[in-house]
Amino acid sequence: MSKKHGSSTGLLGLLNGPLVRRVQAGDQVLYALMDVVKVLAEAADPATYWAKMLGREPQLAALAVPAEFAGLNGRSESLDALNFEGVLRLVQSIPSPRCERIKAWLAASARQRLEEAQNPELVALRARRLYEQQGYGRRWVDKRLRGISARHELTSEWHQRGAEQSDDFRVLTNELLHSAFGMDVEGYRRYKNLLGTTANLRDHMTDLELALTSLGETTAVALHQARSSRGIERLVSDVKDAGRVVARTLEEIQEQTGGHVVTPENAGRINRRPRVRRPGNESPEGSAKDRTDQKDKDHAPGRGAGDGSPAEGDAASSRARRSPDRGGQPTARGASEG
Repeated sequence: MSKKHGSSTGLLGLLNGPLVRRVQAGDQVLYALMDVVKVLAEAADPATYWAKMLGREPQLAALAVPAEFAGLNGRSESLDALNFEGVLRLVQSIPSPRCERIKAWLAASARQRLEEAQNPELVALRARRLYEQQGYGRRWVDKRLRGISARHELTSEWHQRGAEQSDDFRVLTNELLHSAFGMDVEGYRRYKNLLGTTANLRDHMTDLELALTSLGETTAVALHQARSSRGIERLVSDVKDAGRVVARTLEEIQEQTGGHVVTPENAGRINRRPRVRRPGNESPEGSAKDRTDQKDKDHAPGRGAGDGSPAEGDAASSRARRSPDRGGQPTARGASEG
């Protein structure tokens, strides 16, 4: 991404960096308003800057919501906060050089979405290019894109067979992963050390983890169709059976290789090639080491890269435990992300 355009990862690098306080609230991350104003406007006095913004555009006040943040003394404090959409709206009202670059990136992104609506093949091509630009190897990218296709097919099948609410997709996703790997989505994210970030879980899976996840989802589709399953109860039964197919395969691989398939290591460290930085490729908001992949919903139906219910969040933590039949991998069952 050239310097004049800004980047999504640069903006996320700022929001996930040490200068902005954030908190998980249900299915979304909230960012402390004053911190956001300070880093985007590069303002020494963000409170005064915000007051002047409200004087020009009183409607901006509707963006702020109260949220509890951890204070310096260990006690929580209530602060005004913004969700990610609120941050993007705020960007449009700040004339700083940093925000101007982000505005240019937003305009370019809107143009790309219109082009993709006319030619859907561009979606896959751009996804491949983005992964490769981040340093992922071609073999990993191939598996990732095939997994996106498998996920789309599964969530479409769920929708046709009675899954309607976000909780339905969340439950089905968690049951499949727990039956396969001994962890629901939240537990898996915790195991990968991704809680509290917007990183996409599947972007941090290894080749084998991606392949086994796709196996489970493809098997679930086959079972739904063979059994003519309808309704959440029947769908849950099918995904549990599909997960057990994955679990048996996983155990056989571990027996043959003598190692663990599910690992706390992630694709960012295992599968990436050394990044070659070319002139003009630098993100204006952050370097490669502080860039964070945006989570595109580990549960969202039809969203592809993340996959499950229409919104993923790091919900209330469930207690992790060791599972002897999963090669010592920790398991967690409880509140899911969604």
